[in-house]
Amino acid sequence: MSGDSPRRGMRLPLIVLLLGLVPLTACGRPAGASPDGPPSPSGPGRPGDLVEQTEVRGAPPGIRAWRIVYRSRTFSSSTALVSGLVLAPTAPAISTAPTVPTAKTVPTGSTVTTASTVTTATVTTVTTALSTATAVPTGGRRVVSFAHGTTGVADSCAPSVAEPPLAAAAWTFSLVRAGYVVTLTDYAGLGTPGEHAIYVAGPEGRAALDIVRAARAIRASGAGRDVVLWGYSQGGQAALSAGAQATAYAPDLQVRGVIATAPLADLPASLTALEHHSDGVAYLLLAMIGAADADHRINLNSYLTPKGRRLLAIARTRCAPDLLAASNGVPVGAAFRQNPLRLAPFATAFARQRDEVTRRMAPTLILQGDRDTVIRRQDTDRVVRRLCATGTTVDYRRYPQANHGTVLGASMTDLTSWTARRFAPHPLAVTDICP
Repeated sequence: MSGDSPRRGMRLPLIVLLLGLVPLTACGRPAGASPDGPPSPSGPGRPGDLVEQTEVRGAPPGIRAWRIVYRSRTFSSSTALVSGLVLAPTAPAISTAPTVPTAKTVPTGSTVTTASTVTTATVTTVTTALSTATAVPTGGRRVVSFAHGTTGVADSCAPSVAEPPLAAAAWTFSLVRAGYVVTLTDYAGLGTPGEHAIYVAGPEGRAALDIVRAARAIRASGAGRDVVLWGYSQGGQAALSAGAQATAYAPDLQVRGVIATAPLADLPASLTALEHHSDGVAYLLLAMIGAADADHRINLNSYLTPKGRRLLAIARTRCAPDLLAASNGVPVGAAFRQNPLRLAPFATAFARQRDEVTRRMAPTLILQGDRDTVIRRQDTDRVVRRLCATGTTVDYRRYPQANHGTVLGASMTDLTSWTARRFAPHPLAVTDICP
């Protein structure tokens, strides 16, 4: 879900196109694909197996990048092919660590006022942890697994085929230069065979975990097993899902923490609010596509009017900005025979996604803009309360002046510092706002 539009006169609150950067462009055959066609999704393999890797040319100084294809589990015990990016440092890490928040260093505008006091020794420890990129440390480099915001469901919308190359990863470069490996999954069915079950938490979360396993097979990356999961908007749903599944699904990984920026964590509440937006039909249609892809008993066409079926064709062949533009001003009743939020198969499916991402997990940082009209603060407040009720340690930081797009820049210092604390040799205590 999103931020500002690259199109003149088009408000794009749901689609930040991977951190509000540039529109994704269809590029013909994805980089790294064999001229004879992609590997078979039904072939043998385990979740996390690396299938293909192709180095991406034109990476910025100090960074090496690969486009990869790997295996992950979607809805059954079999695996599906998933594409994504892996970035690793090739130069020494930054010489100084990001400031670790104290009562005096919390950024202006943040509502956090209870950050723990940090000693000089603590900052030294974090600096040491960040300064290991010259040589791969024992156990491998720490990994940040990033899950992106909404781009659409067509293969050409996969972030790993964005133009220019690595445009989708630009916001993560500072983390790579700090000495981390960064992985960016496209999600299953986005750029690879099959359908992308958009806004369905389970396969999104598994894709975010399995790409870390696949990155470890690239020896030049130096990726280890320690990981922080980070997601934005739709990706916040994915990161929380990965955190909830990590212990059972990926016990070989050491998940140190989960970060969710403006997360689509309460799908029913967010869709209920968004249906009143001028382009709310697009959000509802995407969610219906995901529910139908997850449950093949749902005949999506039977719930759509002729106008809705035309929008469905756009959704399946074009990227999110085109769908938003085509649906702008279309009322819910003109696209759907009945409101999907009030129909059992969809209402049940949407509620399931909320329940799957509000389970106990590793220490979690939630970042929320108070002026966000896409993922509203009151909905995120409710998600935080649900996470607290599970026993999860939650650090919740709000930014009074930030909206759905600007919260990324407003929260980046906090995010980087929190990540450094979780990756310290002996993870440092984090703020817990739960009673």
